[in-house]
Amino acid sequence: MSFLEGKAVVITGAGGGLGAAYAKLAASFGAAIVVNDVDPDAAQAVVGAIEADGGRAIAQPGDISQWDFAETLVDACVDTFGTMTGFVNNAGILRPALIEDVTERDLRRMIEVNLIGTVACAQAAARRLKALGGGSVVNVASGSQAGDIALGGYAATKGAIASLTYSWAMELRGTGVRMNALSPLAETAMAGVNAHLMAIQSQNREVHYAALPPAEANAPVVAYLLCDDAAGINGQVIRIAGRQLSLVTHPTIASPVLEDDWTFEKVADAFATTLSAKQHKLGLAMPEDGK
Repeated sequence: MSFLEGKAVVITGAGGGLGAAYAKLAASFGAAIVVNDVDPDAAQAVVGAIEADGGRAIAQPGDISQWDFAETLVDACVDTFGTMTGFVNNAGILRPALIEDVTERDLRRMIEVNLIGTVACAQAAARRLKALGGGSVVNVASGSQAGDIALGGYAATKGAIASLTYSWAMELRGTGVRMNALSPLAETAMAGVNAHLMAIQSQNREVHYAALPPAEANAPVVAYLLCDDAAGINGQVIRIAGRQLSLVTHPTIASPVLEDDWTFEKVADAFATTLSAKQHKLGLAMPEDGK
């Protein structure tokens, strides 16, 4: 299959898990891949697997939280393969902690990698793709962006990625560069929060999954977003959760919208008579009709 023939794509955090799954499927569809990871051996192992399957890839290990490294990734793709048509911002870390246990060190590191790294890479990718005539940037968000027990810091970085995706997609309209995000679900090392926290999450989540799907189940969505068939898709967060494929709603003003000249007493009455009963569920929620 040659859905991505002629494409050249950078994928960060591709030494294992979801990133490796994205890289291997995109390569099998004809794309040349720059495999990034902080672990040089892991990146090279994925390159070896791609080459053994007849694909083209190079390893470009490094830490995306170092701002200037983003340009190195873009240059490596163009210099090696003659072009760049896509960039997948997959690299990220997770440091689970309840609010009373979170540390400054862990929070700062998640912000550095998940958020600052994504911004640096998206900026470098968008600039180069504009100069080359267009292409696709796929950022990796998370269902945790809607809130999750013991994952508040991680969720904040992923919520920021969703917000940036919306903003960047608006900025890039008409340039040929499209900006989307993926909200994946998979059994990976990152999903390995301890049993106690998993039990707390299970009790408090609105959406439950009997089992987490393998990383490979998410890869077809990334491959689609990188191909020309997805040229009309822009500014969306796409949720893939096993057999479920959907779009995640953008933040929106919810009905009803009440109008008045608001005094304290009127605000209190509005909540007592209307708004309290309209509170939204916490966490990621399915549509009420299940459709």
